[in-house]
Amino acid sequence: MIMTNLFKNHYAIVCTLLLGISMLMSCSKDDDTPAPKVYPEENPLTLYLSNSGFNQKATNFINSGTYEFGYSFKPKVKGKINAVTFRIPDNATNVKVTIWDAATKAPLRSVVIPNAVANTELRQAIEPLEISTDTEYLVSYNGRSWYKRQKTDGSIAAYPVEAGNILITGFRWGATTSADQKYPVTVSKDYYGGDLSIVFQQVD
Repeated sequence: MIMTNLFKNHYAIVCTLLLGISMLMSCSKDDDTPAPKVYPEENPLTLYLSNSGFNQKATNFINSGTYEFGYSFKPKVKGKINAVTFRIPDNATNVKVTIWDAATKAPLRSVVIPNAVANTELRQAIEPLEISTDTEYLVSYNGRSWYKRQKTDGSIAAYPVEAGNILITGFRWGATTSADQKYPVTVSKDYYGGDLSIVFQQVD
C-alpha cells in the first residue's frame, strides 16, 4: 500500500514536471516570434527636388489659372500611403488632392484639404492606400497657385529620379477648372509645380 502511494506520488510529480517543461517550451516559442517590423514614414519630395536639381530656383505663382499638378511615381517596395502633404504660396480652401492609377487614369483616392495657409506645409491623413511595385501612380491637386521649381540654368531633369523607396517617374499638369477631376496629361521635364507629396510607409 505504501509502495502504491509512493508510486502514485512519484507519477504525479513527474507529470507535473513534464507539464511545466511543456509550458515553458511553449512560452519560449511564443517569445521567439519576432514582432512585425514597423518602418518609418517617408516623404519623397525633398529628395526629388534635390536629386532633380529643382531645388535651385523657385518662383511663386498666385491665382495664375486653374490647373491639375502632380508627379507620377512607382514604389520600389511594397507599402501604403498614409497621408499627403501640401504647401503653396497663397491661402486656399477646399483643395482637392487625388491619387491616380497612372495606366488606367482612374482615381484611387481623393481627399479635400479644407484650409491651406500660405507658405505653410500641412499634412492631411487619408484612409491608407496600399500600393505595389508593379504599378505606376500619380498624385495631383487642383489649384490656382503653386511654386515653380527649376534648375538655375533651366535645363531638364533626368527621369526617373531616385527618392528613397519612391521612384519619381515624371511631372504632369493640365489646364482644368475647379469643378473638374481630370488626369493631367502634359509632361514637363524642366520644372516641378507644387508643393504636393505623399507620406509613404513600407510594409512587409
